[in-house]
Amino acid sequence: MDCQRCGTCCEKGGPALHQADQPLVEAGHVPAHCLFTIRCGELARDNIQDALVPMTDEVIKIKGQKGRWTCWFYDHENRACGIYAHRPLECRVLNCRDTRKIEAVYATERLTRKDLLAQMQGVWELVVEHESRCSYDHLRHLVEKGAVGKQLKMEAAILEIMRYDAHLRQLTTEKGGLDAGMLDFIFGRPLDQTIGMFDLRLVKENGRYRLVPTAKFSGPGDQP
Repeated sequence: MDCQRCGTCCEKGGPALHQADQPLVEAGHVPAHCLFTIRCGELARDNIQDALVPMTDEVIKIKGQKGRWTCWFYDHENRACGIYAHRPLECRVLNCRDTRKIEAVYATERLTRKDLLAQMQGVWELVVEHESRCSYDHLRHLVEKGAVGKQLKMEAAILEIMRYDAHLRQLTTEKGGLDAGMLDFIFGRPLDQTIGMFDLRLVKENGRYRLVPTAKFSGPGDQP
């Protein structure tokens, strides 16, 4: 059955990109400022499993619109895709009534930042440095040290990583001249937006930032 153009698929989020989509990015049909990266280890929704799972590999996706999941390129008023002739692989194979094709390609040959940025002198080196200092595996290791009462044991180390993440983003735009809209693609989403995946909240008390475990937080070393 042909697509009824109800827009449900587009409103659930933009597609992940695959190696077959690299020419679309390089030709500017899917500009880099319309993308964001879900980094390895980050908690994200898997549309096939319909669950939140930590990513085993990085995923590059098309951004949503104005804080919503709706794909950046979806025209709600006309129920149409703004880049239909140049739509990514997942959009081309998706049939909401028969998901076998999308399931077959969903986790295969995904596009990575290295595919797109390795030849950009200076930028790729920043990505590698950021990943080495701000990886989710490293953060998870620090978080799993646990807390004593309401005090996170490795709070200072985690806050230092978060400060580095924020400083690098600011430096890249102010000194490096990169479009701020590309930061979520180059470095992934800011840590102050994703730290909640560890059941932590960033709060400001008396002019200083602190990490506060939520009621869901649990880990080795927790004390009542």
